[in-house]
Amino acid sequence: MPRTKGSKTRKSVILSVADVTKQIAEQEAAVAAVKKELDSITAAIKEQQLLARNKKKELRKAEKALATLNVKKEECAAIEAAAAQKAEIESVVTKLISSGMTAEEILARLN
Repeated sequence: MPRTKGSKTRKSVILSVADVTKQIAEQEAAVAAVKKELDSITAAIKEQQLLARNKKKELRKAEKALATLNVKKEECAAIEAAAAQKAEIESVVTKLISSGMTAEEILARLN
């Protein structure tokens, strides 16, 4: 039978209790550090979610106020247009009266 390549004698690693205890302590410290970091990240996420909710509320209020102002702007524009039309009609009527037209002729002309 052919001989296998490589060394057949392997060095066995003998660990002492102190070495294993040290490794356990290091791993526990690493786990604690990761847990602490995870907790801080989770707290930051919750804080950001709360901030986002508050900003969404502010946005909804601002959009509602903007919609109200747009309605008021349209109402004011309609009132100003009606006032401008009234002023134009009054000036036309004044011109027609000054030119000597009667009220019946002016009404017929306006219709």
